[in-house]
Amino acid sequence: MSLHHWFIPHRETHEKAKLLHWHFLIIYILLFILLRVGIDLVSEIKPGVLGVNSDITVSQVIEGTNRERQKNGLLPLTENAELDRAALEKAKNMFEENYWAHFSPSGRDPWGFIISSGYRFSYAGENLAKNFYTSGDAVRAWMASPTHRDNILNSKYQDIGVAVLEGNLNGQKTTLVVQMFGKSYQVVASAPPPQINLAGQNITLPSEAGQSGQQILSMGGEKIVLPKTIDPLTITKIGGISIFAVIAFLLLLDFLILRRRGVFRLSGHHVAHLSFLAIAGASVILSHAGEIL
Repeated sequence: MSLHHWFIPHRETHEKAKLLHWHFLIIYILLFILLRVGIDLVSEIKPGVLGVNSDITVSQVIEGTNRERQKNGLLPLTENAELDRAALEKAKNMFEENYWAHFSPSGRDPWGFIISSGYRFSYAGENLAKNFYTSGDAVRAWMASPTHRDNILNSKYQDIGVAVLEGNLNGQKTTLVVQMFGKSYQVVASAPPPQINLAGQNITLPSEAGQSGQQILSMGGEKIVLPKTIDPLTITKIGGISIFAVIAFLLLLDFLILRRRGVFRLSGHHVAHLSFLAIAGASVILSHAGEIL
């Protein structure tokens, strides 16, 4: 078998190039899976090498949030030092206990951080985001999610606290954005039990939940710029697009050569295959970093 039969149709039988046979397509899929497994292994063996390089400011997160509220006829939220403190402590705890959730593995809950900060609330809420490139990306992702959007556009809230913190989470450099909302209350006999909203999940707390001493820490407009790391999403995109490009090139070459030879192969389906590859490639290109919770 000559080398060119791996890349172009057979001269006599017009059989597909060997690299387009179904068993090679399985190999391409396995290569992509191997790439993903390799990324996970690097995260385990060399923690902190992989990660997203984010450029985020607390002030921009708050400005973006208030911009969305004002678009919807709501009053802007006021940055609150105690909620800033609560958000920062929550972010620190997520790195310390290595989790991505509203509740920690040890059982710590979001309102516990708010109460410990000294903020006494009748309503409170929490939005989480990680590994977005910019503050705007995180706010847009929250607004695209109905439950997170409800938190941002909740008319009951008056205050906001935000923390942005970077560290290692599950072996990868991670930027966490913690957004806390609240409405404080004065101690009166008719005060309703405190409530907290975790991206759509309403929880009513005991009425004494707001009792705690005050501790103040404002993140202000602090800008978090991460050291350079290797972005796993970029690696995945390059690997996936490279595989799609090779297959697309071979399909196009197969089509052009057969057309030049005046051969029509019933099993060709070049247009369908190329269309599928175009859709798959576009989905890889349009995939984006970041998660919300």
